[in-house]
Amino acid sequence: MQRIDTATEADEFCLVLTPTRRASQRASEAVRGHFQVLPEGLRRDLAEVVGALVQNAVDYGPGKPITVTIATSAHSIRGEVADQGNPAMRLPQIGNGANGNGNGDPRVLLDRVTSHWAVQEGSTDVWFEIPLVTPD
Repeated sequence: MQRIDTATEADEFCLVLTPTRRASQRASEAVRGHFQVLPEGLRRDLAEVVGALVQNAVDYGPGKPITVTIATSAHSIRGEVADQGNPAMRLPQIGNGANGNGNGDPRVLLDRVTSHWAVQEGSTDVWFEIPLVTPD
């Protein structure tokens, strides 16, 4: 395993968005701007994941503000997109619509880019983790 060099200190990022048609683009741009210390490919993947989850919250959420929270550590990036949805009324799985980039189901992107992801128990919030370690 090889560690990807990033900032040595933990970094936290929080963004609150109105659920509009441009919310996913705004979230992606904010993430790319904030995490400039990350390698380009990792920064692109992080922005794409956040954009897809925000778009899913816009498409299937209750229309309330969406909160994006991201924290980096020496080993990983952990993020969460919260849409204040009622878990009793949520869809059986996260939405099947476009992820904001025209690439289809956001679950496919999450499976490809993240090491772990899930819907937070008792909520409609989706969390994910992206490792800062790559195979040799």
